[in-house]
Amino acid sequence: MKREIFITLAVMSLVIGASLPLIMSSIFGETYKSVETRTVPAYQFSSSYGGQQINVSLTSGDLRKFSSYEELAQYLSSSLSLNTLVNQLVYPYNLPRVVGVPMLAEVATTYTISQQQAVTSKTNVQVEGIDEPDIVKNNGELMVVASGNKVFIVSVAGKTVLSILVLEEYVSGLFLYKDELVVITEAQTRYPIIPDLECRCFMIPPGTPNVYTYIYNISNASNPVLLSKITITGSMLSSRLSGNHLYVVTNTYVGEPILPLVNEEPVPLETLVVVDVIPSSYTLILALNLERLDYATYTFLTGGGSWLYMSLNNLYVARESRFSFLNAYILALRTFANYMPNETASKVIELINKGWLDVAREKVEDYLLSMDEESRKELLNKVVSDVNKEPKYDTTTFYVFSVEGLTISLRGFFNVSGHLLDQFAMEEADNYFITATTENNYSVVVLFEPLVKTYTTTSREVKTQEIVIQECSVSGCVSRNIPITKWDMPQAPYEYTRPALIVYVSVVGETSNNVFVVDLMSLQIVGSLTGLARGERIYSARLVGGIFFLVTFRQVDPLFAIDISDPNNPRVLGFLKIPGFSEYLHPLSGDRLLGIGVEGSNLKISLFNVTDPTDMSEISKITVYSAWSQALHDHHAVTIYPEKE
Repeated sequence: MKREIFITLAVMSLVIGASLPLIMSSIFGETYKSVETRTVPAYQFSSSYGGQQINVSLTSGDLRKFSSYEELAQYLSSSLSLNTLVNQLVYPYNLPRVVGVPMLAEVATTYTISQQQAVTSKTNVQVEGIDEPDIVKNNGELMVVASGNKVFIVSVAGKTVLSILVLEEYVSGLFLYKDELVVITEAQTRYPIIPDLECRCFMIPPGTPNVYTYIYNISNASNPVLLSKITITGSMLSSRLSGNHLYVVTNTYVGEPILPLVNEEPVPLETLVVVDVIPSSYTLILALNLERLDYATYTFLTGGGSWLYMSLNNLYVARESRFSFLNAYILALRTFANYMPNETASKVIELINKGWLDVAREKVEDYLLSMDEESRKELLNKVVSDVNKEPKYDTTTFYVFSVEGLTISLRGFFNVSGHLLDQFAMEEADNYFITATTENNYSVVVLFEPLVKTYTTTSREVKTQEIVIQECSVSGCVSRNIPITKWDMPQAPYEYTRPALIVYVSVVGETSNNVFVVDLMSLQIVGSLTGLARGERIYSARLVGGIFFLVTFRQVDPLFAIDISDPNNPRVLGFLKIPGFSEYLHPLSGDRLLGIGVEGSNLKISLFNVTDPTDMSEISKITVYSAWSQALHDHHAVTIYPEKE
């Protein structure tokens, strides 16, 4: 009975969570009192808001830094030239195999948040003590709800809206810290901005995303006071609150020479380094002290980011890369060079190293044209065989940052094969990092063929024929003849354009799933499970104690229990197959695991007994027919009441 009550409460919380803004307006209706609408300007910043950027420097180790903004602009121009060239070929990616990168020369001291500093959050979060952004926050006295560009501050006891903040931008997340409310919004630049620099070599074009961080004092919730506002160029990746420090991470795509701004000032060169060989984005991390309102920013030229995970000491930005056409193309050119005369081969390699892939391709094409057809086919077969000797797959790069208050340092990065489902496919435990990925495999196709067939004559034969159509109604059918004119293209003579070297990739085989364990001291993979559940993909993951639970799906829902107590030897303890699949897993007390997912077109909530991971069972479930929940894609829509179990 208790279990049924608990699951019923879980269902109610899913529905209520998704409908909260509508419920608020229905409940409170005209009972608003002391309502004040406050409009905050979106594109202005005044030092009177408080909060200062502190001067920090970034230990770069062997990573590249810049002595001037002009040097940075020149570097970006060179990088963009290569990216543009590759875009013309097809589309660039970056494909390394599982590689560990040594730690940099200096790493920030480990920072542990004391129990007194930890934020008590009622938001459903992944890591205890690390708060996550949500559109609803509650500290027991106040409930704060974001809807569109408005933020409602509500008295829980009085059930009244005390004030409403109206902003110009869309609100993407909220945090509550003591008497402070953090509102994070997003909008696009309305007009071009040229930073005031000597070189005048950067421009922020219209439409560039911006992230705005507002900090309000709500000790008097009827009259919130704006304490600080920080504007950052870039699109929001995510944010976290650890103790009294807020961390906001943004991505800025480098499609042209662009420079992120913080409060309309260029990011400091002292905190900007190059991480990836061919960067495509700026990853900017804002660290903000909510007690003193001072902050620091750190900027990294990377390949962008897809997911964020944070522990008490480290922050991880994950970047997914589909299989690299760029690497496939370079690999094909280098392989051709292995079979070419020394002088020509050396020239091709030199052009590749300079990034002049189009010229290198022309050299290879010229060589192929000099061969007879039989020799050319034989060489193409050899190249295709050589290129596909090693497996090709998607990769995920993890950038690892050490975090201590306002001090952030890049420890390094590592790569694993496959791509992530979401943030729950990443976990940190006892100086190890555990991640689960779904992997696709690819093969490289190399062709040497004409791209266009052109006719040497434009004459066309015109033919006319009739077709018979019957139109039927209640009174009968009537036949009609309709003339059709047909133009026949000439079959000959025609000619081909110059043959071109064509390289592309195709998916081969079935998907598979992997679990990797990485030693955070060396950033090396020390244990792995590969090839799990072939033909399926990961739908949910959760680390509970020393057991990593994993759900894959194709026709039934296999719930895997993976023992990672020995990081060097992860092993599958058992699995449970049931209809449907779970999109979200939540640990409960008493060796119970809650699964929220789908069975057919229905919403399904399952309760699993995982006391014995070798013999798991589904002990209860609720099916809501023809239903959907935001909880399937956003774990913040789930609220657990353990005292009601």
